[in-house]
Amino acid sequence: MEAYIREHGLTMQSFAERAGVNRGTLSAIINRNPPRKISVRELDLITKGMGLPEGELYNLYAEECFIQSVPHWRRLKPFLLRCAQTGKLVCIEKVLVMLLDNLSHIGEIFATAEQMYEQGYMEASQILYQSVIEGEKYNNSERLAVSHYRVFQMAVGKDMEANLRAALQFEPYRKSLPVELRLDALVELLKIYFFIHNWRHIIELSDELIQQSQAAFRERKRRRKNSTSLRRDPVWLRRSLIHYYGQGYLCKATALQKMGDFEEARMEISRYSDLSWLEPASDEEEQEVMKYTSWARANSYTLDILAGRQEVLDDYADFLREHPEEILSGLATIIQSANKYNFSIDDILWKFFDEISGFESYNDSVSMERRLRFAIQISIYYFRRGRFNEGIESCLKALDLAVTTNNETVLAEAVALFEAYRSYSGPSQEQIFKTVIEQMRVRTTLKYSMQL
Repeated sequence: MEAYIREHGLTMQSFAERAGVNRGTLSAIINRNPPRKISVRELDLITKGMGLPEGELYNLYAEECFIQSVPHWRRLKPFLLRCAQTGKLVCIEKVLVMLLDNLSHIGEIFATAEQMYEQGYMEASQILYQSVIEGEKYNNSERLAVSHYRVFQMAVGKDMEANLRAALQFEPYRKSLPVELRLDALVELLKIYFFIHNWRHIIELSDELIQQSQAAFRERKRRRKNSTSLRRDPVWLRRSLIHYYGQGYLCKATALQKMGDFEEARMEISRYSDLSWLEPASDEEEQEVMKYTSWARANSYTLDILAGRQEVLDDYADFLREHPEEILSGLATIIQSANKYNFSIDDILWKFFDEISGFESYNDSVSMERRLRFAIQISIYYFRRGRFNEGIESCLKALDLAVTTNNETVLAEAVALFEAYRSYSGPSQEQIFKTVIEQMRVRTTLKYSMQL
């Protein structure tokens, strides 16, 4: 600041006016011994007055005002928030290294991380959460569990292997979460374990989700009974209890179905077929009850189809037409059954030709897994029906999706399937196959080099 004023031939008064800072304040900052401490707001005004980019002086400010002296949290927190807003993540890291020498700041760091997270500054909040994880001395601490949960949430993406690593790192801390986060965490973990088909662990997590939902329901009933106000729910949850109960029973039923225990699966389906006993309190919750009722009907059809009951195919096709959000999953199930029991579904595939053509626009993680299942099953179906070119094309789609989602199980299945019918592929299909295999090889090499 002194150098800028001198080099530009400014007086203290003229620079104060340019920056929009009180002259006495500026004089105290520069001339007083010891200098008056600068607030981050004043620093922003001075930076703008000097014609510098926003946050340009943050690195110097961190070194002079926080790293070389013990900071007061009242001044440090606004600085960390401004660093988050301006993307000055290196400054945050520098200050946190110094703060972790004093564990008394862990609470403030955590609270600030939560504020950043709520405001959408994910990268900055992750740095703070990581500091809490490294500095928290109590393994059963709630803030340690929440920090692990937030890092887990931010790590989840389309790479199934990376998602699993994040889940395994977070899972031991889930039981220390407050109930409103624990319910959501269990739902998110269930999604990840579905992708790797760990059905037994899904049953375990589903039972835990159901038990936690029951505990929240009992607590809500108890507090409502003792509360004089009926205006608000005394137990705050991000989603309705209908959602959590429904997810618990739905996931458990699906896992049992995948394990071939159809009778137990039907029993669990019946548990979420009517959730009106949870007393829906709004039109939205009424719609959620109806949604699970619809899913129960769909999954009852699924069990019939998987058991080879061809007589329900037309009814199921009509149901899918009435519920287009179920078409992708439903067709994958129909094709799986056709492959197992060796019957034709050409007429059904023709009925849903337009919908099948639009599957590639479904890019969320759940739909990606369903698209992958559909692609590999329809490839098998085409090969068995002697439609080799269509089988090759679907197999290549399955390969591409398996690489995108890093699903090694289906990847190996798709490679083996292509190799079995490779003689029917054309030059362009061969090239696509080689390109996908090369992508897989590069990714595998990179993965192992990073591990080393």
